[in-house]
Amino acid sequence: MADAKTIKDAQWRKGLGIAWFNATNSAITLVSTNPKMKSWTIDEQLENVNVVRDYFLKEYNTYYSEVLANIGANYNASETIARMNNSKDMKELKSIWISLSEDERRDVEILKVKAALKLKYEKS
Repeated sequence: MADAKTIKDAQWRKGLGIAWFNATNSAITLVSTNPKMKSWTIDEQLENVNVVRDYFLKEYNTYYSEVLANIGANYNASETIARMNNSKDMKELKSIWISLSEDERRDVEILKVKAALKLKYEKS
């Protein structure tokens, strides 16, 4: 199974590819609606498309760094693990597990603690 960094990198590349095509298509649309475009050569049209596309990509990078990159784990794994370790039986562990976010449930360290506690409670 791929590690979290590999997945995040792949998601970044996919998002950037989508952003590039969206920026290019938007730039073409915007440039083609300019009344001056009819007098431009093909090279001037392409240059204007590139300028607008690059502007949109710069805006996407700003948006990604200020908004999207900050979305992620909004929990503290050590606090979650401490709560789980304070459980006294399987019923309490299950109650804690149900209260966790999906991100917490997929956290490798939290999964290890859950498995160990589950095994412990099953044996007792």
